[in-house]
Amino acid sequence: MSLASLLMPEGEFRVLRCDVADRLIDCADGDAALLYIYILRQGNRFEPREAMRALGFSQERFDRASFTLTNLAITQSPAAAEVQERPAPRYTAAELRAAREEDHRFQAICDAAESVTGKPLSDTLVRTLFTVYDHLGLPAEVIIELISYVKRDKGSIRGRDIEREACVWADKGILTTAEVQRYLAEAEAERPLRDALLAALGVVGRQPTAAERSLIALCLEKGFAPDAVGLAVARMKRNIGDFSASYLRKMLKAWDEKGVHTVSEITALEPETARRDERAPARTAVPVQPSAGQTDPAQLADWEKEWLEEVKRRRERRMEG
Repeated sequence: MSLASLLMPEGEFRVLRCDVADRLIDCADGDAALLYIYILRQGNRFEPREAMRALGFSQERFDRASFTLTNLAITQSPAAAEVQERPAPRYTAAELRAAREEDHRFQAICDAAESVTGKPLSDTLVRTLFTVYDHLGLPAEVIIELISYVKRDKGSIRGRDIEREACVWADKGILTTAEVQRYLAEAEAERPLRDALLAALGVVGRQPTAAERSLIALCLEKGFAPDAVGLAVARMKRNIGDFSASYLRKMLKAWDEKGVHTVSEITALEPETARRDERAPARTAVPVQPSAGQTDPAQLADWEKEWLEEVKRRRERRMEG
């Protein structure tokens, strides 16, 4: 069969301009060309996660192809700002039952989950698993690996833990068992550092909250050492007398923007931070409701002033409500 025979004379058409075709050919990037064809076919329905699943791209391949297309300045491709994430569908009981009875891949996921839990799945957990499978687009074999990982990590299987971890895997483009093993190996290598960061936050003997997990992810991404996080926690307790994930996040981002991530770098830039931590005792815990008398405004960094204003606005909205 010749390639010319693939040209269909009828049906729905998507037009590829000759200048765009020339750019795609000149760049000699097959992934970029394939991604553009997919984008052209999907139009406003284009979604990155669905694209990675349909094309079998890892996050790295997708990012590289997207970078190529962006640099080609192809104006007909949909702008990133126009791409909207679909909300998760609300599956009916009949849809879930049909999926489990008729889709052998989803049936394998449910069987694996029941094997791990040792009991029949609740309707809520079936709905969570189908959302991960159908909406997030993770392959069945990857979801089975994810279930086992959550059981080892958490000691139990809960829908919210499955969904939370599945979102991480989907965002990272983990679509094959090889990528799962690589991700788990990296996570295991990071465990000692992660545990040290959690201890610096004061998370000991319990599971971290979603806000605390987000802080740990930020520290790992930006390269903050555990003692630097401890320094941030000490400053937070001294200044506001309580734990605030948003305050810590603001502080860490402010340091990151200045390019400081270790205690020596931070104290070299802010020597007053070290002196205050040595001399000033932490305040006793009080509700985080800063007032003008708590802190000398002249000593506040810009981000702290912004944070205080945001806290004040939230408190006023709660009082008005």
